[in-house]
Amino acid sequence: MKVVILHDVFFFDEALAAMQEVATVTIMHNDSREALLAEVADADAIAVGPGTFVDRHVIDSAACLKLIARIGVGVDRIDLQAATERGVFVTNNPASTADTVSEFTVALLLGLAKNIPSGDRAVKEGQWVAGKQRATYGNIELCGKTHGVVGMGEIGSRVAAVCKALGMKVLYFRRTRNAHFERLLGVEYAPFDKLIRESDTISIHTPLTDETRNLFDTPQFEAMKRTAILINQSRGQVVNEKALLRALKEGKIGGYATDVYEKEPPDPNSELIKLKNVIVAPHVGGLSREAGVRYSMNIAEAVIAIAKGAVPNNLVNRGVLDKAELHRGVS
Repeated sequence: MKVVILHDVFFFDEALAAMQEVATVTIMHNDSREALLAEVADADAIAVGPGTFVDRHVIDSAACLKLIARIGVGVDRIDLQAATERGVFVTNNPASTADTVSEFTVALLLGLAKNIPSGDRAVKEGQWVAGKQRATYGNIELCGKTHGVVGMGEIGSRVAAVCKALGMKVLYFRRTRNAHFERLLGVEYAPFDKLIRESDTISIHTPLTDETRNLFDTPQFEAMKRTAILINQSRGQVVNEKALLRALKEGKIGGYATDVYEKEPPDPNSELIKLKNVIVAPHVGGLSREAGVRYSMNIAEAVIAIAKGAVPNNLVNRGVLDKAELHRGVS
């Protein structure tokens, strides 16, 4: 059995050792399309990070493929229909990175609210007085403010809990209300339009779908408070970046922080990422040693399940279970 770990996956030794007991493991360092197609041609399983598109051509090029294992949550860069048609399991890691991503979300929120990046630059550049003035007039207290969570799942619920601990009122929006979260966390359901009107700060944790693409566009920025802070921990395409740039430059919203972009990596000359009220990072919200060990072990367990002819945990495309030609057992 052959397992290919793609270039955008940080795999940890503990999981690698477990996987090597049942498979030959190839770790790719080349991110070219040609190298990907060549390496997966005889692969039984591939481990995928956030930066690789596993489209129908890739799936059809891998004649032996039985498993596509995503290190994070979002599977928008994997052709689920093609995988299901081929009888290929697709798994993700909905809980393994939740603590890390939620902590990163709150870090971005605090970074904007307290102008931490500009303060850092001010001290390093000898602009002590200017830095203090910006903090005096620009920093805000979060206690007593309203935070809106768009997408109340594993990550959003953790962000809500921290915001409540900071003394914030929390509104949330998702397709279906969750009475359990409301009781457990003391949060309030709000329709999307109400949430964007009333929230002082907002964090996005939805998957990228046809419904959520450009969920935040010009009408939403027009409706938000002029001081509102927006944190995107979803996908870049959930926010229309051109409309966002206009809103930031025209003072329609107060600030934006993200580590996801419409195109990754973003153009280093992008006007958006150079704005002073914007904090950016290189898609690292789910990365930490602790999360890495968890997702690596989860992927190793999925590979071991495939080797035994079993169904792996965290299956995304459950329709694959209906395929009569599912592979059972691997030599």
